[in-house]
Amino acid sequence: MKVARFTGLGSKVRSSCIVGTLLLGALVGVATLPNTAALADGPDRANIRVMTQNTYVGSDYQAIVDAKTPAEFAAAVTLTYQQILASDPKARAAAVAREIVRNRPDLVALQEADILRTGAAPATNVQSDQLKALLAALRAQGQPYQPVAIVPELDAEYPSTLGFDVRISARNVILARVGRVRVSNLQAQTFAVNQVFQSAVGSITFRNGWTSVDAVVGGRAFRFVTTHLESSPPFTTQLAQARDLVASAANTRLPVVFAGDFNTTANDPQNPTFPTYQFLLDSGFVDAWAKKNPGNPGFTCCQAPDLRNPVSALITRIDLVLFRGGFDVADVHRVGDSQSDRTPSGLWPSDHAGVVATLRLPDRGHGG
Repeated sequence: MKVARFTGLGSKVRSSCIVGTLLLGALVGVATLPNTAALADGPDRANIRVMTQNTYVGSDYQAIVDAKTPAEFAAAVTLTYQQILASDPKARAAAVAREIVRNRPDLVALQEADILRTGAAPATNVQSDQLKALLAALRAQGQPYQPVAIVPELDAEYPSTLGFDVRISARNVILARVGRVRVSNLQAQTFAVNQVFQSAVGSITFRNGWTSVDAVVGGRAFRFVTTHLESSPPFTTQLAQARDLVASAANTRLPVVFAGDFNTTANDPQNPTFPTYQFLLDSGFVDAWAKKNPGNPGFTCCQAPDLRNPVSALITRIDLVLFRGGFDVADVHRVGDSQSDRTPSGLWPSDHAGVVATLRLPDRGHGG
């Protein structure tokens, strides 16, 4: 689970999930599918198009954060479950699929592509599966993508007031466009430093991490990484995770692309999360949005928790595409932030806008 509102931050604060009695541990059980895609010919061979999208589970989890007693906590679990269902994850997944089809990214980084389950522990009755719904919508629109990395972070399961447990399985995912990309060398890691929250039912540890693949397009190789950094204070945790990310995921001679929900406010140097963004730049990474759109704030977060705000409420930029190693930026733009992107019932596809960047690949031989 992921979100809480904290006074004075000016934006929503995110965590990957609330730890229940069932844990997946340090990113064990990483799932991959074999990639048999052949490289495409044509004028786009010198470019790579990437997208990052936090798909949003459908609740900000504020009731869980606010609960003061175990009874209040169980009621909050019920409310959270109802909020997720009311957000219509399947329709929103179809809206995200439309964004992908329009932009045809070669690689897609997804955060919060979660599964909602109910039942007795361990709960197994699937109520929504955002990744499954997204893949089905892509197939229906004639654009097959395949997951090349599905990284479970943690399971969160607690009793509700409805007579059953509610379970959230948080996942970050990398998708590859069939027929365009070859991938290898899947890696995944949990950050060494994670946040602990004292809830009404005991300590809850937030665990975040990263996953990567080495990709080849047009005969040129690079590493593609997605992550979802911690967001709640103290922000030293987030900064420690960013240091871990650079030291581990970026430990390669290949050019590197980071794409994800970094929870660092790139557009506001006064924000307490800005040191994380500055650290990434100081580590040699270039912000694709800032390079192509200087002076444009490019807000990506956040719509109302129920996604029904009539006018876009994006006020901060925390979803980033960063690169190191010889790339140039041909184009970068947001998706999912226009009225026409909403579902038929008027929901925004996510509380985040997505970011699509077209990068010119380094010359052959650059970076190994």
